[in-house]
Amino acid sequence: MTTMKLVAEYRRFAEEYRKLSAKLAKPADKIAVELMASAWDKVATEREDRVLNKIVRELLVDRTCQDQVHSEQPSNSLV
Repeated sequence: MTTMKLVAEYRRFAEEYRKLSAKLAKPADKIAVELMASAWDKVATEREDRVLNKIVRELLVDRTCQDQVHSEQPSNSLV
C-alpha cells in the first residue's frame, strides 16, 4: 500500500471514530473516542508531512544538480 493510501486510510479511521463518538451518550466515552480520532489524524499528518518533505528534498537536490550542470557548461558567447 502506498504511503498516500495509508494516509487516506488513517483519515478514514479518524472519521469513523468521530461518527462513533457522535453516537455515544457518556461524555467520558465521547472524549476517549475523540482522542482516538485525534491520534489517527496526527499519525496521518505526520506520515503525510514525511512524504511531502521527502519530495521537497528530492526536488531541491534535482534543482541543485541542474544548477551545477548549467554553471559548468562553457559559455557560447564570443568575447
